[in-house]
Amino acid sequence: MSMKTAWPYKKIVAHRGAGTMAPENTLAGFRVGLQHGYHAFETDAMLTKDGVAILMHDPKFGRTIADTRSVPELTAAEIRQLDAGRWYSPFYAGEPPTGFEQAVRWCRANDVWLNIEIKPAPGFERETGEVVGKLTTELYADLIREGGAHADGIVPQAPLFSSFKPDALRGAKETAPNLPRGLLVDVMPDNWRELLDEIDCVALHCNHTRLTQARIDEVHAMGRWIFCYTVNDPKRVAELFRMGVDGLCTDRLDLVHPVQ
Repeated sequence: MSMKTAWPYKKIVAHRGAGTMAPENTLAGFRVGLQHGYHAFETDAMLTKDGVAILMHDPKFGRTIADTRSVPELTAAEIRQLDAGRWYSPFYAGEPPTGFEQAVRWCRANDVWLNIEIKPAPGFERETGEVVGKLTTELYADLIREGGAHADGIVPQAPLFSSFKPDALRGAKETAPNLPRGLLVDVMPDNWRELLDEIDCVALHCNHTRLTQARIDEVHAMGRWIFCYTVNDPKRVAELFRMGVDGLCTDRLDLVHPVQ
């Protein structure tokens, strides 16, 4: 069984802006994603100590930023002084972490759609969802429509929220009720169906390695889309679309090409 309403977004999304092609979640990376022909990005939104949303995947620094502290310990101004590019290559040395508002304005100016993963530091789940929801509503005010969080009312240029944290999605629902939501999962929790209903999600976002045809059919039968992460083999991409997956993200922008 398939959804009555077609997936309204680009079918292939660049993971964290540029996947493995440039520093993740940075404007430099976004530019590389655009250069590869992508006009749809997945990115991560987290709150700083002073409650400012920035693009960051890991609460604790160390993997992409050479520092021992964490996002909730520093203000946005302090984080902007860090280097988010050197880890990738010397060419990107000095590339600063990107503010969420800065990133959204760049994406809107360059006709780039966003899947905004709300990525809260531990203990800030609801607050992060509320702040990111409120700011996103302000930044996309011209595209907000009553009923826009439902499959048949979506404005395709407006973003889609997703999160592994149900409380973050609840927060976003509170402050951005007319923007759609997707529940992110790795191992499927026993209550995933109930969560989709309670949070009023339009999509289930899941690990493609755990996906079965039966699960795809079940999600579609519930009237939800299914989105997969992170698919880097072109043959697997083709297989998933044959199975009925609605959309997916990739790190390999050099191998997996964007499609409408």
